[in-house]
Amino acid sequence: MSASESTRQIELNRRRRRNSLKKAPRFLGIARIMRWPRPLGGLLLVVLLYLGAVIWSPLLWLAAIVWGLWAAAAVLDAVLRGSRGLTAGVVAIIFGPLGASLISFLRRRSIRKVPGEGFNWPTTYSLVALALGFLLAAFVFGAVLRIGPHGVSVPRAAMGDRVESGDRVLVVPKRYSPVGVGDVVVVDRFKGVDAALGQSEPIAGVGRIVGRAGEVVGATDGRLYLCRKLPDATVGPQPEDECGNPSELLYLKTPTPDFGPIRIPRGTWWVMSDDRQGVLIDSRVYGAVPVDAIVGRVVAILTPLERFKIL
Repeated sequence: MSASESTRQIELNRRRRRNSLKKAPRFLGIARIMRWPRPLGGLLLVVLLYLGAVIWSPLLWLAAIVWGLWAAAAVLDAVLRGSRGLTAGVVAIIFGPLGASLISFLRRRSIRKVPGEGFNWPTTYSLVALALGFLLAAFVFGAVLRIGPHGVSVPRAAMGDRVESGDRVLVVPKRYSPVGVGDVVVVDRFKGVDAALGQSEPIAGVGRIVGRAGEVVGATDGRLYLCRKLPDATVGPQPEDECGNPSELLYLKTPTPDFGPIRIPRGTWWVMSDDRQGVLIDSRVYGAVPVDAIVGRVVAILTPLERFKIL
């Protein structure tokens, strides 16, 4: 066979493959997203959507759809490359676009062709892969968002203009960043909150830790005090009570109305607002906060965008 005849035969085979693919069902077009390096774009998209879900949680569902879509594409692409697609589907379901990227890279030079045995079983496999990939991704992403850094909407204003009602804040759970006196934290609902506020929101609010278990907390003459011993409420803190006034110049918005003295129970924190005379949503209302009710430390305001700032 001459060189020209060989070239003609190669071109004829290419045309036959293209024509057979054109006759294939439209849903096989999904397999195109498996062409290298397109799965890398899917992986980047999933990462961006997950990060966006920290700010706006519905994006988590879109990320799960993208995950499932690449799982379905991996099955169809494997069928076009001459395999059953089961292994490719399982890998893509578990690892999403990352698994699809590995499959696409390893098989990037293999030839696609329409299977001669019909499309019923590839359709079923791809739909199952789409559903399983979506469900697995939604479960995993949801779990990671709950235990990792995530966004929380503040139900009520309690911190003056530092954190306002409706702000969405970025919270680092205390398992990754231990909290202490001076930190701004998210307070989860607990028994004292339900009794005092009767609210239905998922969290109690945001406040600043000002006292730890074992200390005596109170305020007099507009200033917060912390003591080692319980002062006589009729005369106020005395030198023998080993009291001190914490420095609050960097964050305090208004003077602290008189209250206390109160012994902070074991296993709790005393949480207060920076605006002590504004909306009272802190330990003066719902009591000392159990350690388990502290979600984590607030590190930034995410939205509204005009209020974005690092705390």
